[in-house]
Amino acid sequence: MSIDAPHLLIVCHDVVGSRMAGPGIRAWELARALAGHVPTTLVAPNQIDLPPPPGLQLGSYTPGKPASFAPWLAGTTVVLLNGHLLEAHPELAELDVPLLIDLYDPTMLENLELFRTASAAERSLRHQRDVALFQCQLAAGDGFLCATERQRDLYIGALLLAGRVTPTLTDHDPDLRRLIDVVPFGLPAAPPVRQGPGLRGVVPGIGPDDLLVLWSGGLWDWLDPQTLVAAMPAVVEALPQVRLVFLAGRHPGHALPMQAGAQARTLAASFGLLDRHVFFYDEWVPYAQRADLLLEADLFVSLHRDHLETRYAAVRSRVLDHFWVGRPSLLSDGDPAAELIRAEGVGLVVPPEDPTAVSAALVQLLEDAELRSQQALRARALASRLQWAHLIEPILRFVREPLRTRSLAPLLREPVRPTQPSPVAQRNEAVRLLEERWHQLQKPAPDTPLLAQLGRRLAHLLVRPVMPLLAAHIQVVYAQAEVTDHMARIGKTQIEAFAMQLQGLEDAVLRLEVRQRGEVPVPPSSKE
Repeated sequence: MSIDAPHLLIVCHDVVGSRMAGPGIRAWELARALAGHVPTTLVAPNQIDLPPPPGLQLGSYTPGKPASFAPWLAGTTVVLLNGHLLEAHPELAELDVPLLIDLYDPTMLENLELFRTASAAERSLRHQRDVALFQCQLAAGDGFLCATERQRDLYIGALLLAGRVTPTLTDHDPDLRRLIDVVPFGLPAAPPVRQGPGLRGVVPGIGPDDLLVLWSGGLWDWLDPQTLVAAMPAVVEALPQVRLVFLAGRHPGHALPMQAGAQARTLAASFGLLDRHVFFYDEWVPYAQRADLLLEADLFVSLHRDHLETRYAAVRSRVLDHFWVGRPSLLSDGDPAAELIRAEGVGLVVPPEDPTAVSAALVQLLEDAELRSQQALRARALASRLQWAHLIEPILRFVREPLRTRSLAPLLREPVRPTQPSPVAQRNEAVRLLEERWHQLQKPAPDTPLLAQLGRRLAHLLVRPVMPLLAAHIQVVYAQAEVTDHMARIGKTQIEAFAMQLQGLEDAVLRLEVRQRGEVPVPPSSKE
């Protein structure tokens, strides 16, 4: 089914290439599938090192430089972009062409988990930015994509609140499918083919006859590899030949550092399982070579905690790969992927954060080869229905008949804009960081890498002679902060008393500095 050729431009905010994560995979596979129907250009913030199929042109742009989009926009009739891109490039919201925004990744919910351990000031600022970005997305799109029906319900509620669902719009689009529709993650039409070595016989400790359990996705902080590691002692006791491998390579783009991988590794070491029964494969597997590792697995696992991000997540690309290679899955309950696993009979589902349930399910699946075989057959059948070519109709419909819905609803008049923390909040955060660095300098965390520990020990030796002086300065900072807070609450009559206390502290610091230089200290001030 070919169509008369408007030109589609797809803009990805993440790396697209031989090594790529979910956003890049989605952009690449959609571009490949759509290029068979409409001339398509795919641009990313890097040079794309993949061979394009006929009808697909590849390019790149420079993040932070709006002018770098100009060559690709010339002749474009429809733009499809990942909604996250509007944070760095809000000018794209003003394009004078129909704009289709992909909201498959609910960034705001993701960041609630990613920044959970950050300071209150940082979390508040990140949340304000996410709200502003979401408002910009809802105002800018002529049409929207999401990955599940559950996501679609969430976004329709947001579009109602944003004033985008109007009587005029619903006259033309009663079920709102032209405004927002579902395009899930998909799978390639080509079956998986092994091209080279995988894990068995390559990673020391993983043999040809071992039972191989594979965590094939990233170790993101909104997932739960820790529970899987906590379940492994019981699994190893029942099945000593089991081996668990986390594909734990560093993200190929610019993702923030995650804590989940280091925590899982530390936990495995504490059980005495690291590099014996639990392994971390520290290379990001090239996309075209992933079958080499995936086809060796007996079983796949992906777990998460119970929170909003997973409830509204897409069925992740790495979970779909389980079906592609025809292997059963063990997943946490509560997200769309678990619903699919349960409905299709292609694995087992366990309660979130339950090591006992995880270990029991792993043993059940690994001991029952017949059950795994039945689930594998159903997984392959499911994969054939989830090919990208079967999923792109909502995009083609928009490209054929783009509807400028932005003209049917007013843009947000006063979008929420991120505000800077108050001076008091900034000061408190600075004091907290100062104290944190002080404690780190005195005693590195036990799970700090050896090289970092050595560096910190060297730094400690270099600054040890002035440690008392640093401690005194920190005390002065605390005292000044206390004075400032009190001054905001009390009258003028008390200010002089606090000023005298502060002068006494400053005199004490001066005397300490004199002693550090080996000089004779000046007699104490009468103000002490």
